[in-house]
Amino acid sequence: MAISVIIPALDEEEEIETCLKSLRKQKFEGKYEIILVDGFSQDKTVERAKPYVDKVLKKHAHGPAAARNVGAEHAKYDVLAFIDADCEAEKDWLERIQLDFINEKLMGVGGVLRPREGSWFDNVVFKINSDWWVRLSTIFGIYQLYGNNCAYRKEIFKKLCGFSTEISFFEDTELSMRAKKVGKIKIDPNLIVYASTRRFKQKGYLSVAAKNVQAFFNFLLGRPIKTRYFDTIDHNKNGTQAPEKCP
Repeated sequence: MAISVIIPALDEEEEIETCLKSLRKQKFEGKYEIILVDGFSQDKTVERAKPYVDKVLKKHAHGPAAARNVGAEHAKYDVLAFIDADCEAEKDWLERIQLDFINEKLMGVGGVLRPREGSWFDNVVFKINSDWWVRLSTIFGIYQLYGNNCAYRKEIFKKLCGFSTEISFFEDTELSMRAKKVGKIKIDPNLIVYASTRRFKQKGYLSVAAKNVQAFFNFLLGRPIKTRYFDTIDHNKNGTQAPEKCP
């Protein structure tokens, strides 16, 4: 099995190498490619990424969802794995994805998040939000495959037109729920990515948690998800044009 890893990035010169080094140090024996989708960064993101990646795509994409879709369009392998530029993959990340997709009926898989840096409080919050909350959600029939730690078969991803670019929040859950309607998806608690805590630090843990809960119950009750629950982190606010919609 071969895997295409897709990373959206914008002005991530301080974070990108840590992410890419974790991907190049995988104990994965299969084939894989790394695709960086850069939103015309004004810093040295691309320069620092080039030694590690197989493809650099420069695209004005409105947010990470659109950037991920662009990467998927240029992926050559049958499994698409997604991670963010400020994240670090566990050393068996690709191996876990490969093991999960041995099940031919599986269309998508998501993992759990751990704080890449931070205090005991950060660890507790991530454990609640990314582990217990995700498992609780499945009781209500909602599967949350995080956009920075998930993988899909390319066939189903294209059939579903990828991540929605009509919403800026919960687009990863929205995609996983569409995937659930046409095939099997799962949460793998051993599929681990270490994520930056900067969004929580900028917006505040309580604020982010409240908006997550509000969006979750709107989703559960079939209500529309607001397009601007909260903006992305500061340096990701200048996206310009979303890609064309899937026909």
